[in-house]
This record gives sequence, C-alpha cells and structure tokens, in this order.
Amino acid sequence: MVVAACPRCATLVALHEGRPWVNAAGSIDLWHRACFDARDIPVTPVAAYAVVAPPVASRRLQRGVLGAVIASSIVSMGIAQWSWAEIAPAPAAAVAVVQIDSGDALPVHAVIALREPAVQRPAEVETALEAKHPVPTMASLAVPGMAVPGIIGDPRPLDEAFPTLHDWVHPVTASAELVPAQQARQFGEPRIAITKPRADCGQGHCGIDLDGPEGRPVVAVAAGVVVHVERHELGLDGMSGRYVRIQHDDGTLTSYMHLDDVQDGLEAGDHVAAGEYIGTLGSTATFEAPAHLHFALEIPNFPGARDLSDTHFVDPSPFLVRSTIAPKADRRRAERPAF
Repeated sequence: MVVAACPRCATLVALHEGRPWVNAAGSIDLWHRACFDARDIPVTPVAAYAVVAPPVASRRLQRGVLGAVIASSIVSMGIAQWSWAEIAPAPAAAVAVVQIDSGDALPVHAVIALREPAVQRPAEVETALEAKHPVPTMASLAVPGMAVPGIIGDPRPLDEAFPTLHDWVHPVTASAELVPAQQARQFGEPRIAITKPRADCGQGHCGIDLDGPEGRPVVAVAAGVVVHVERHELGLDGMSGRYVRIQHDDGTLTSYMHLDDVQDGLEAGDHVAAGEYIGTLGSTATFEAPAHLHFALEIPNFPGARDLSDTHFVDPSPFLVRSTIAPKADRRRAERPAF
C-alpha cells in the first residue's frame, strides 16, 4: 500500500484514505481528511517531544506515489461527471432560470439549492382574535321570531354577500383595541334602559362600545353616503347622543354614536371615503358611563335592497378584528353629490 506524509500533521497517509491536493508548487500533497478540513486553522504550538523521524522514502517511491495520486484523481473526476449526467434529476418546471453572464459553472451546492422547491407561505394567516370571531354565514343570522326571508338557507359568508365588510378602517383612530375585552361592552349584552330588546340584539345592546379618550377622531370604516346626522346632545331618543349613520355601497349601514362633536358641514347625502374624519369620540347621552364610541352594523334583510328601515343588527366584531387601525384621520372634506 502506498503511503505519504500529511503536510499538516507530518504523519503517514495511506493512498486509499488520503485527500489529494495540488499545492502552490504544482506538486500533489496527500492529506488526512480531517487535516485537510482544518487546513486554514493555524496549528497550535505544543511542547517539544522527542520524535523519531520516519524513514525518508526514496525518490523512485515518491514519483510512484505522485503518479498514482494523479491517475486516481483523474479517474475520480471522470466518474463523478458521468454519474451527475446520468442520475441528476431534471430541474422542476417552477424553478426560475438563472443566467450567469461570466459563463462560469455553478458550484454543485448552488445547483442543488436551485432544484429545491420554494417554500409556499400560507395564503391567509389567522390570528387568535380572528379565530375567536369567525365571519358568520348569512344563514346563521336567522333570528327566531324575526322574519328575515332574504337570508334563510344562504350559505355564503357575510363578507362575500356584502363586500364592503372587507378591509375596514377601524372607526377609532390610534385605538389600543380592535374589539372590547370587557363583556359588558360587547354585542347583545343587557342594557338597563332597554326593557324590550330587539330579537336581533340579544339582551339589548345593538352594537359594541369602543374605548378611547374623549376627543379622539372617529372615521368612517368604509366608503359610503351619509344618511343621517344628529347634532342634538342627547339625540332624538335621549340615548344615542350626537351620531352619524352611513349607508355603504352594498346596502350595509354603520352608526357612530355618543360623539362629542360632528364634523362641521357634514350633512345627509355627503359621500365619505374609508378612513375619513366624521367626528370625535365623546360621552353625549351616556350619563355616568365613561367616554366611548357606540358602533353598530346593520345589514339589509334583502341583499341589494336600499330600504333604511328593513334591516337587522349584526355583531360587527368579526370585521373589526380584521380591520386596520389608522394612526390619524383623513381630514378631507366630504363630497357633495352633483345635481
């Protein structure tokens, strides 16, 4: 068996165990594989020991080893190229074509990386809050004792039947919450002032109460037309306070109640954009309750209908948890319809 001395550790290397390497002088060295992997790491000096030098091989033996190493390297390279051409899998059709202007071949590890399938990101990532408030279907909104013939048996998600429920802007700018965590502020909760609650409002609360400091700008959640502006401090019913009601393009309606102030000049018939300023959060007609925005969502009993009275209330939470909180209000002026 032919052996040679490793350039790093100076111990003998068997030909079948070594790693050939062409050095700067053009000669071929035979390395231990571990020594070759650590060839760039400086050898740490150790204490001197008495070492018996191995016998120096004859020049004829050295030439023989060199010739065997060269022959072995040539044969190995030929076998590797043949094997790659024969068994390498064809690249996937979805992999992008990469052009190398220099004409140099890609290293093997780069070619393998290009052949790996790209990791697909999920189409939609659902948060824990969204999972807690799934989008209801039309049929699930049927209320016992309340005739809603337009939705009976309709399996569509609510935001598919009414597209403006997609991509809402949260009504309270810079809000610290998407929906209220406190149970008493949620949809359908009891209200002492409501002795005969509507069938679609659970125990009485027909909306949700969103927290925020008094004076915080309130915006429209989606584009639409203002259908009512109430500027009386208590509202006509003594409970709503100042509020704005907006009808959106698909017939849904949103209401913004207990406002401290309503935008100057805002009137019924004005067109507003999503995120447009309509007033400020307040406490009108809330009596002892802290300032908050009572936000309500209504959908028409017959999809496509524009009757402002033929509607029923729906919990807006599934659409608020999927909304975007704006850092500030859009202060553009509402557009007046052209006559």
